[in-house]
Amino acid sequence: LEITYADGIVHVPVDRAYRLSRYRAGDAAVKPRLSKVRGDQWRNARKKVEASTLELAQDVLALYATRETLQRQPFDPDNEGKVKEFEKTFRFEPTSDQNKCFEDVENDMVWRSRPMDRLICGDVGFGKTEVAIRALFRTVTNGRQSAMLAPTGVLASQHFKNICKRVGEDSEYGFRVGLLRGGMTANTKVGREIRGKIEDGHFDIIIGTHALLSKSLKFKDLGLLVVDEEQRFGVKQKERLKLICEGVDVLTLSATPIPRTLQMSLSGIRDTSTIRTPPPMRKATKTYVQSFDKEVIKKAIGKELERGGQCYYVVPRIAMIAEAEETIRECFPDITVIQAHGRMGRNKAEENVSTFAEGGIDVLLATTVIENGVDIPTVNTIIIQDSQNFGMSTLYQLRGRVGRSDLQGYSYFLHNEDKVTEQSVMRLQAIGELNELGSGFDVANRDLEIRGAGSLLGTEQSGAAARVGFDLYMRMLKKSIRQLRGLDLPLVPRTNESGKIVSVHAFQIPEDYMPDADQRQIAETAVRLSESSARLVELTNVWKDEYGPLPATLQAKLKIMHLHACTRRLGI
Repeated sequence: LEITYADGIVHVPVDRAYRLSRYRAGDAAVKPRLSKVRGDQWRNARKKVEASTLELAQDVLALYATRETLQRQPFDPDNEGKVKEFEKTFRFEPTSDQNKCFEDVENDMVWRSRPMDRLICGDVGFGKTEVAIRALFRTVTNGRQSAMLAPTGVLASQHFKNICKRVGEDSEYGFRVGLLRGGMTANTKVGREIRGKIEDGHFDIIIGTHALLSKSLKFKDLGLLVVDEEQRFGVKQKERLKLICEGVDVLTLSATPIPRTLQMSLSGIRDTSTIRTPPPMRKATKTYVQSFDKEVIKKAIGKELERGGQCYYVVPRIAMIAEAEETIRECFPDITVIQAHGRMGRNKAEENVSTFAEGGIDVLLATTVIENGVDIPTVNTIIIQDSQNFGMSTLYQLRGRVGRSDLQGYSYFLHNEDKVTEQSVMRLQAIGELNELGSGFDVANRDLEIRGAGSLLGTEQSGAAARVGFDLYMRMLKKSIRQLRGLDLPLVPRTNESGKIVSVHAFQIPEDYMPDADQRQIAETAVRLSESSARLVELTNVWKDEYGPLPATLQAKLKIMHLHACTRRLGI
């Protein structure tokens, strides 16, 4: 391999190629300055980054340690029968990835005494919400409140309708579901009423927008918080979330995690589950990236109306809506258009989206209020004007609004040639290339390259990784974490052993050894939650006194649990 430096060329044997890493940094469109072979420029850059990764690793491990010390009573395994019954009400056959997510969340909530902090990264329309609904159901079945936080009123209303349909007061489960959104402040009569009902435990499930984060809101006994479309919340709002969530299980849903969240999951700070399998019959949306042209708009809308469908037309600013409607009416004088944007009267945008969903209207002309969670299967064409003004995850989310049925979806990203920057070219190029089903995680990764890694724990969103490139930076960070772990070994979550599992977990005590079902369940749970070999020895001594010598099958299973306890101590 031939490597070019600023002052010469170095030949590297192929068997040493593992020492090279690809340079990926924030502003990848800018050509990086090459280092010199002679001199300490590169060595100094690495030293600086090493110092910063060591500092960061200390913060990361402090976070790990805090998470490990937080304890809460695990959810009762006896209620899992009710959860299994509820699962049968899901109208679709879950995909294999969804099943894995259900299992991960169950393990976090039922079999661990540390509060859950899990990111579910799944593509738009791949069934993340079902994972959340089952977790909400489990929490309420265990007698605690649960809350769901959504970034927009439109999305909060949609979740409210769906959850009421599945578990609300008119369903067989009769859960009380409340909606708290913008405008329902503590100064209004409605706002005070709802806050009072949340505080005295009247509501089982509360769905809300940023209003859920207000300091005046108090929960009676919050057991779970679901954060939907996490990338839409600012750092300060997330800091507020941390205060609310101490000792509470947190489940985060995102199709395109922001670089910081992605970096946290890549470096193992957060538990992550990914849904990559598309629902059956789903087709990848066809993507067209081109300059703004009225002919393209005419052709795209005409094609959709011909097959009896509806369209979205999205603009970046409210000021552009009137002009965009004129353009649409020029092409189709008799077309019916309805608008949705943030400056409409209270709840008007949500009402207009609902009216559009009922059918009879051809085009919904909107800003990015429809970016998250709007699910209308009859809409299969989206036109995005001035697409160079949108960020990567917004473009990806908007494309995900179409193609939500077995019909072919089409997305048109129209840009203004005069206003395109190098970074926006890269974003549009990436969105055009990453058009396979399930590519949300890849979109976030590409965004990481374009924008930079940012600060993991602080408020900065621009990366220190630019000095040495993202790949090497992550390698150095992991090395620093390993070094520090050698001095102070934290506990790490236990993995499930593989093989044929009869019940919800691998470890079981034979019935003929411990006949009483309740005693057996208590003993099994105690073993699963054991933090050390010493604790396991204590438990088995008690059993020997009560039930006699351990059978060979149980001894073999206990050896595996001892091994788990040892590996957790070693940080494996």
